[in-house]
Amino acid sequence: MNHFIRIIRQVIVIAPILWLLELFQNKLYFLATGKWGWVYPGSPYHWFSFETLSNWGLSVAVIYIVYRTWFMPKRMNTLLRIGIIGIMGVILEYANGFMYHHVTGNYLFIWEHSRFTYIDFIAIPMWWLNAAVYHFLSCKLLNLHR
Repeated sequence: MNHFIRIIRQVIVIAPILWLLELFQNKLYFLATGKWGWVYPGSPYHWFSFETLSNWGLSVAVIYIVYRTWFMPKRMNTLLRIGIIGIMGVILEYANGFMYHHVTGNYLFIWEHSRFTYIDFIAIPMWWLNAAVYHFLSCKLLNLHR
């Protein structure tokens, strides 16, 4: 099957699930600390935004490309894959927030209680969870890499 079709399938299936997981993670952060982990200044809902769905689609496409070009040919260990994707996700999230802010002049999201504005260290385990969910859905449950 064509790689473009595989990427589209993954974006359609996995991106909305990861977006919902992001909402759940922010809600858990709020329940644990009494403050939102990150907020969306341009969203009327403040703690989530539909605008980030496209970011999740891009994230899923990037993860798929990394899986197909690096992880699968090397038959890399699953935990190492999750670790690498988690760190990569944190870096991409920071870059996404930085670029959005500097291109549009507005913030897509803000980590209000962080020194870094676009990310916080608590995002690392959240991204590891996102990577584990991606791996489970794409490689184990739905077998979307074939």
